[in-house]
Amino acid sequence: MITTKRRAGRYGLLASSTLIAGRMAGAAMAQDAGLITDQPDVSDNTIKTIIIKAEGSKAAATAPTKASVDATQPQSIISRPYIDLVVPETGDFTNVALIAPSVSGTQGNGAGYGDAKLVLRGFQDAEYNVTYDGIAYGDTNDPSHHSNTFFPNSTIGALVVDRGPGAAGDLGQANFGGAIHMFSNKVSDDFGFTQKVSLGSFNSWQVLSVLQTGRIKSLHGLKLFVNLQERSTDGALSYFRLKSDNQEIKAELPISDNWNMTFLFTHNMNFSYSPDNDGATLAQVAMYGKDFSMSNDPSSPTYYKYNRILKHTNFGYVRLNGDLGNGWTLEDTAYTYFYSNKTLSALDTTGGTAPGTYGYAAGVDPLTSTAKPTIANGNPTALSGYDKFNYYDVHGDILRVNKDVGFGILKMGGLIETSDTLRHRYDYAINQNDPYDTSTPDYREKPCVTIETAASATPVKCNPDNRSVQYDERSWWTQYQLFADFVWTPTDRLTITPGLKSVDFERNNAGKSKSKPSLTYAATPETATFKKTLQFLTVNYKLEKNWSVYGQYATGFLIPPLKALYVNDLANSDPKPQTSTNYQLGTVYNGSRISVDADIYQIDFKNKFTCNNNYCTNQGGVQYKGAEGQIAYAFDFGLTAFLNGSVNSAKDNDSGLTIGQAPKSTLGFGGIYRKGPLKLALTYKNVGEQWAEDGEEAEYKIKAYDTTNLVISYDFGRITTKLGVDNLFDNRAITKIDINGAPYDQYHFQAPQNVMLTVAAKF
Repeated sequence: MITTKRRAGRYGLLASSTLIAGRMAGAAMAQDAGLITDQPDVSDNTIKTIIIKAEGSKAAATAPTKASVDATQPQSIISRPYIDLVVPETGDFTNVALIAPSVSGTQGNGAGYGDAKLVLRGFQDAEYNVTYDGIAYGDTNDPSHHSNTFFPNSTIGALVVDRGPGAAGDLGQANFGGAIHMFSNKVSDDFGFTQKVSLGSFNSWQVLSVLQTGRIKSLHGLKLFVNLQERSTDGALSYFRLKSDNQEIKAELPISDNWNMTFLFTHNMNFSYSPDNDGATLAQVAMYGKDFSMSNDPSSPTYYKYNRILKHTNFGYVRLNGDLGNGWTLEDTAYTYFYSNKTLSALDTTGGTAPGTYGYAAGVDPLTSTAKPTIANGNPTALSGYDKFNYYDVHGDILRVNKDVGFGILKMGGLIETSDTLRHRYDYAINQNDPYDTSTPDYREKPCVTIETAASATPVKCNPDNRSVQYDERSWWTQYQLFADFVWTPTDRLTITPGLKSVDFERNNAGKSKSKPSLTYAATPETATFKKTLQFLTVNYKLEKNWSVYGQYATGFLIPPLKALYVNDLANSDPKPQTSTNYQLGTVYNGSRISVDADIYQIDFKNKFTCNNNYCTNQGGVQYKGAEGQIAYAFDFGLTAFLNGSVNSAKDNDSGLTIGQAPKSTLGFGGIYRKGPLKLALTYKNVGEQWAEDGEEAEYKIKAYDTTNLVISYDFGRITTKLGVDNLFDNRAITKIDINGAPYDQYHFQAPQNVMLTVAAKF
């Protein structure tokens, strides 16, 4: 029987507000920023400097998001005190970034309990970089991201949302629509141990252990940070269960007075019962409610044991940095990351595909028959499913060399990166008996094997023509990026930074695919090469030491996805890389009580990708434009009130209509109160209306939705307690629609109210 969770209640839209830019002037400007001396919770010197300058006043230091007066593009800096207090303990980087303007996205199973995707100004995941300690990572078929598979909330010391391509020295595959930069926690000079235990809704628990060794004099000053996390949940959605653990170790070793080495390694494991393509149809919602995902019915493709995913990831680097003398500095980072996804899934959980539509006809024994399984001639008692595997290894090195020439700094360097990827999808009947039980036929397609039994070795008929293979491929790439930025400071107030970056990317693909029968391992791999030189120019001028204006011109570049190399009509499938030209103007002011910044932007996006089974090509472009702002005010009695928002437009150049999954606006506001041992936070986020697909089709219009979160924390000394309530008013609006064709479209809703109690002990 399918069980769902209760849901009721509506929360009216809180009062909207316009962006604030003119407030930079007035009485608040009369006072200079009083510096905050708290140590930032990161070790990276560059981001540490950015945070110190951004948090140069009480208002900025206590605000959820802020920008630095040295900013050269719109940014939102989110530091560890906010993450520690407000972001759900089980969350990931998407939950951290959501408070920023122009950022939207949700996870219907609860914070960190599933794969969430962020939208940035209308740019989708895979159209912007996500980095960790300056290293961009992502899938190798396209640079998309799985939010809860690498870095949980506990491993993030600070996060910066850059709403623009950055400078030439910002490296990664998707220097296109912006970037989300995560930075690891600082390694402390002092010993410390923290134990956290969290219990919450949906039978959820999490245990987090954090160790700081401090400087170990007997090991030349080596210091270590160890972060160990385990968690489990039944999930907000029916039978959408998750078990995961994460281990991270970071070490810093001073080699000499001017040279240091940093080592970081993290491993993550997720096992979940979840459909490969989640979301509920309207018919399923009407019958089972908005919490429906899977069932406990073995006769249905929604049976949770037919839908399970096991993921393992690793990420690590070794970084050497130091002073070469005469104004020269060097930093070299060798890195690697790994991803493995083993998925067993029903072919279709919407009901759009009838049981037995793929497979052997009833009565056919695959062990003796030469008949092939087909779409039209399936076993009526068999449920169609597939075995999906995705594995990739990425290795790279980033070299940065800086030269201080007195009136500026020349920054040079480059990236070299290689990848190796194996992917397959094999069809099989999911509700047949165990393949090693020879008493009944095994309807799964598989290579030639021998089943060992107590009596004899029984040969099993194999499939030399690989008729069950949807695809079985290997792909690999090599990319080079060379850059140079010159940070020119002709006066103390003016900074001008021109930059150039050269990108050279070669991708190869080989294997078998039903959509492209000619593709074989034996054949010469299909190769695509992309080259581009990108230009950058930013200007920052300080009207006062705590008030600046800036402007940016930057170009972006994104290569086509891997699927462009396995289509039927490869001769006509030659999409050009997507390109963008960015123009942005903004201002930042950090006073003693008030912190405010605002910007306007226009982005011309060309060569939009479009693919079908026959070929991939380019189709027109999109113009993005809008305005953004964020403001915070610190009162004497411990309250910091904040407001941020955006007005966004992303319209197709040809039709003039809004593209899909691009909200028209965002609005965030609330307050954070700190007084002695007591901390309170109330935050609100509204995401404006959008459409599920390009073209403003009425039936796929998604109305604006909002979420309110409440946190109460009290510090008893060694013991701290925190009660967090996500989605305080239990809103259950539609947030996304996967279009399969009515009535089989799949709908996603806000996760229900989630309450979590955390107790932390410090030693």
